[in-house]
Amino acid sequence: MGRAPAFRIVRWELKVLYIVVAWIVAYAFTDLLRALGTPAVALEVVNTLVNLAAFAFAVRIFRGQDEPIDPPRAWWRMTAWPTLSRRLGILFAVFAASGLIFIVLEVAGVDVGTAAVPYGVTGSITMTLQFALLAFLYLNSAVRMARLGIAKPQHLHPTIRLT
Repeated sequence: MGRAPAFRIVRWELKVLYIVVAWIVAYAFTDLLRALGTPAVALEVVNTLVNLAAFAFAVRIFRGQDEPIDPPRAWWRMTAWPTLSRRLGILFAVFAASGLIFIVLEVAGVDVGTAAVPYGVTGSITMTLQFALLAFLYLNSAVRMARLGIAKPQHLHPTIRLT
């Protein structure tokens, strides 16, 4: 008996849809637990675990253009190509750094407003830790792919002539 075909998402529109749906599910689940009277710390832990599980599943099923569909990715590989891993790693590092700045300012007594820290210091700490973890994973992926010589293939595009 053969193995079932692998479920993969290749089109960018479906990847965005996955991310939006995963975020809505995590928010709805956390909101339900909040309505049931779950303590704030438990809400943060559950929200963090749901978000990280959604990311872990996404990096397993997302595939880049010209990336092999069927074989599973290496456990450390977050994207198809090092450039995207590096860009996402830098983005998450910026998010983590800004979260850390807001936490330090809030703890120091500087009023940064609820728009900057909408979930309080505890929520900001867990979000900042999530961003830092994702930054590490994406940057590690970029470095490992570069060391292995994995690079996005160059496509030869036909020359368009306007004559």
